[in-house]
Amino acid sequence: MSDRKEKQKKHEPTPPEPAETLEMTGNGEREQEAEEKLPEDELRELNDRYLRVCADFDNFRRRTRQDRAAGYEEGIIDTVRALLPVVDSIDGAIKAAADCATGETREYAEGVVLIAQQLEEVLNKLGVTEIDGEGSEFNPNVHQVVIHGQDEDQPENHVVEVYQKGYRKGDRVIRHSMVRVVN
Repeated sequence: MSDRKEKQKKHEPTPPEPAETLEMTGNGEREQEAEEKLPEDELRELNDRYLRVCADFDNFRRRTRQDRAAGYEEGIIDTVRALLPVVDSIDGAIKAAADCATGETREYAEGVVLIAQQLEEVLNKLGVTEIDGEGSEFNPNVHQVVIHGQDEDQPENHVVEVYQKGYRKGDRVIRHSMVRVVN
């Protein structure tokens, strides 16, 4: 049996040397490779390149995040602009319903007022607010003057009547208020 064990040992393959320490030559012979250290300049250059790539990626993420937020804001503003004629129609219906005499028309007017309140709540949730109207000081950035008037009882450059409501989201004006101003 000892012969058998010796034969098995002779036929067992020898484990190969680690690949890091071997190098194949053109003749197929293996030679021990000496570890080479990268010069300090190359390490510094690779580190700088790595830092630049990381900074570029951070800038890309920041720009992408800003573009996504700007796209969301634009979507809200475009949607609100499309809905503003509906808001104006509801406001007109409320003004017309103010003179309701019968019980049936009063119920109709109350329903329209409730719809207007719901619409206002939705706009507020989106961050859209109404621009100050009557009694506020004229601001050319948010008001569009339709009529200039004279009135001794009113302070100068004040809005006395709003013909069409204006809206804003944050600092951006979605639609200017159309107003009458006293000089």
